[in-house]
Amino acid sequence: MRHGLADPVVDSAERWFDELYLWTEGFHASTTQRARIQSAALHAALQMLDRDAITKIGVTLSFGTVERIADHLADVLQAYALVTHRFSVLLRGSLARLQARSVVRAFREHLRDQQVPVGYMLTFPSISMELEALGFVRPISRSWSPRISTRVELWRDVLAESREAGVPPTG
Repeated sequence: MRHGLADPVVDSAERWFDELYLWTEGFHASTTQRARIQSAALHAALQMLDRDAITKIGVTLSFGTVERIADHLADVLQAYALVTHRFSVLLRGSLARLQARSVVRAFREHLRDQQVPVGYMLTFPSISMELEALGFVRPISRSWSPRISTRVELWRDVLAESREAGVPPTG
């Protein structure tokens, strides 16, 4: 296994966050092994924050990892409660393969309760899955920035997003 730190904003003196990459080389990790690797990455990232080695960091966790070891992940976060405000999580996966939505939602809410920013990288094969994804994510922000476009499809998407977020259409 290799690891490294990457700075996503190379051309600027301001860094938004460091990102920890862990990957396997030479073998295909099982689901359990991937969960352990991601757990180790989470622990290492929080240790770096705790030691003030970095100021902000983001970690990607798959839905499968959260489904399998949510309690363990919550325990790791609790152990580093004083630095979680400098931490962000990207949850990734396919809604079609998600088996325990309630576990992932509970973990997301646990992160939000600790003021941890949560992002999503969702994969889906169809537009109906995209609409389902909006319901799953339930964005906290209820404000929408205006988009300038004459494309009807864009405005239909904005309307669908706003309805899913609970923002009534106006006009």
